[in-house]
Amino acid sequence: MFVLRRLLTNIFAIVSILAVGFIGIPRSAVAAMLFCNRTQGPLEAALGYRDMDGWISEGWWKIQPGQCSRVLGHVLDQRFYFYYARALTSVVRDRPPFLWSGKYPFCTDVKAFRIEGDGDCEHKGYQTKEFQQIDLGGIAHDYILDFKDGHELN
Repeated sequence: MFVLRRLLTNIFAIVSILAVGFIGIPRSAVAAMLFCNRTQGPLEAALGYRDMDGWISEGWWKIQPGQCSRVLGHVLDQRFYFYYARALTSVVRDRPPFLWSGKYPFCTDVKAFRIEGDGDCEHKGYQTKEFQQIDLGGIAHDYILDFKDGHELN
């Protein structure tokens, strides 16, 4: 009986240590890139990035004012990511809706898309849009990009 009690006590101790250890482990599932709409109107956004197979562009995430959208749900393992966004309504009368763009070409489509490759877009039936660069400076686990009325960003 003593041996059984000692065995159960040891098993309980091991299980307790393992449970406490798992609670303290960071979870990669929470790592992500979020696009947040801090404007007065809805916007659509697209993301460009490099993975093991080459360049990828994907979109459109329609994001309502005050809302965020998870555009990547894994650890951010690249230094550079790229984005393009367009306001769906204008906040200034007689002005076109605001556009967040840059100088880095990626392929986009008129509907939801995920496109491999960043060249020869028109020949493939897509459009070329000029994306803005995000420099994470190193490896980051998450990143939040805030879109604001009339501002480039942050």
